[in-house]
Amino acid sequence: MYIVQVKQETETWIVAICQIEEDAAAYLTTMPAEIQAAAFQFKVPIEYYPFIIIQNTEIPHHSDTYFEYCNFETLQTRIDTARKNRIDSEEHIYFKYYYISEPYVQMVTEENFMKYLKHTSVTNHTLDQPYPISLFHEEIKKNVSNYDIDQLNQLFDLTKTRFTSELEKEDLALNGYDSLFWDMNYDHACGKLTEAGMSCLLPMVDNIENLLGEKKWQHRSFAMHILLEQACKENPGAALNILQNTVHSFEQYLIAQPEEKIEIHRLLALAYEWMMQTDQDTAFLFWQQAVSEIEKAIHYDPEKASWSSLFNLIYTPYPEDTKITTAQIEIQQAFNKKALDYENTFGAVISYTIALAYQHLKEQLEWKKIDNIFPEATALRWAEKAIAYNPATISRLDLHECAEFFNRIGSQTKRIEFLVKTISLHERIIKGTNDYAMEVYYIASIWKQIAAIHLTNKERTLADEAIIQAQSIYKKHLEEIKTNRSAYLHYAEFLEYCYTYEGLIVKPSLLELKNIATEIERQSEGFLSYPYVLLMRIALFENNEQQAIVEGTKSLILHELCADSTFNELYETFTDTQFSEFKKFLLETKSFMEEVSTNYYYNPEIKWKQLQTMSSAELLAYWDKRKEEIRNRPKENME
Repeated sequence: MYIVQVKQETETWIVAICQIEEDAAAYLTTMPAEIQAAAFQFKVPIEYYPFIIIQNTEIPHHSDTYFEYCNFETLQTRIDTARKNRIDSEEHIYFKYYYISEPYVQMVTEENFMKYLKHTSVTNHTLDQPYPISLFHEEIKKNVSNYDIDQLNQLFDLTKTRFTSELEKEDLALNGYDSLFWDMNYDHACGKLTEAGMSCLLPMVDNIENLLGEKKWQHRSFAMHILLEQACKENPGAALNILQNTVHSFEQYLIAQPEEKIEIHRLLALAYEWMMQTDQDTAFLFWQQAVSEIEKAIHYDPEKASWSSLFNLIYTPYPEDTKITTAQIEIQQAFNKKALDYENTFGAVISYTIALAYQHLKEQLEWKKIDNIFPEATALRWAEKAIAYNPATISRLDLHECAEFFNRIGSQTKRIEFLVKTISLHERIIKGTNDYAMEVYYIASIWKQIAAIHLTNKERTLADEAIIQAQSIYKKHLEEIKTNRSAYLHYAEFLEYCYTYEGLIVKPSLLELKNIATEIERQSEGFLSYPYVLLMRIALFENNEQQAIVEGTKSLILHELCADSTFNELYETFTDTQFSEFKKFLLETKSFMEEVSTNYYYNPEIKWKQLQTMSSAELLAYWDKRKEEIRNRPKENME
């Protein structure tokens, strides 16, 4: 084998693996001169594919043994040695290895693309796997990565003649079919699984069961569920038979894994809901079965069951079926009594769970553009009860969802108690983590919302107190804010808000605003338009129209028409301004952007670092020149 390798001061990588010497030499000549100077070609004593490349990540990259070229036996020996010298860290990487089964040439570039080449990082998880590192094992992994079911099936056939051990069969079942099955299940959830892919699911389950010698009801249930959904859409006549097999699979799944009861009932309810589409005459019966499945889940565990699924069934209108409409009204009327019983038993957690489900229902109805259905008063009552929800233990993700819920209700109703509840939840997150910069921003933003409510109610003193609270939270955690560019940007926006706020608060100076705008510009290296907008406003605060135009020109040079929304907004904001020259600049910018917007493409010539070396006169002159270049671009370059 012939290898082309690049060795630079900071890293070493392989760019080509060829069986023929002339192919490697030809590739070497295509490389840019600068990178070619750091590249070299050599031969390794391996004649045929496949083979293994070991990357010894724990030694210097410029070492001659940084990459080793070997067979499976050598790799297995290395892994066995790592097992004997195990390091007590789940993050530790002993080495990486690459399974090379065909020629490889990297796209001609100066970058290291080896990280995109399929490889295995050997960690303690790898050491814990019982499967031998062999051609069979690596082919399984490769075929899963390539979604190559045909090749997996060929390996399956070989388990009858060549790879016959129980461990090899388990390897193919779990690392092959099982791994790919769940990848395909995820693809289906994302709407990316093709009909051909769907047709492979049940045969894959059959092979898993054959290899392991046991039924896999979870896999079979999910496969049948996917096929049922497809049949309800594409082949309603076949749906009933598939439904029967789906229900049977889920019943066996429930027996095998009773801990999955809630999810099983939810998926069965969804299956019956799909069946409503297949036959108008039986829609009511399937609706009843769907409701029954969700009620079973709620009765079993009202805290974790899907109340959203129940609400979707009992509130979504079915005007063509009066039986469903009548039954929906009856269940809605009986619902509050049942829910109150659950609340009395389980407390505020049920109030929150129900309130959150109502919010999900509202979003679903809005998405479907269904009006005059959502029970606003009922939902609000449960939201009010949910304020008492304060779990002793909760994940950060769930805590953030809870905060989002109360913030949404508070914003919609303009009620301060919901917003104060939101603040308390974000404060819990701050106490429980070291990464909380965005939580500080969320709290400050909510205090701004509270101030706005007080201003609407003509409660100026309370509004001032709310803004002071926002200033206080930022001041307390300013060092953390500075570590997060997004949070720091929001802090700059808040300082600008405080500067123009008409109330009794301590306001930042223009110098402070300038400093933070300049710092954010430096951090983003001109990527963001906001620092220039802030510097424009600061210049206008100082009655310096020319400087405001210069700051705007900087953004235009860097962002061109990508900043069109920013400059359109500025134009609307300054329609009635006293700054005539600045207004003229905005009008000319708006007109220019409209003139060249058709088929415009972003390809600026000047980068931020060069921008820093240019004078105001040079900036203005360059932008005038650049505008003409954009106006006069050849048509063939604009297609």
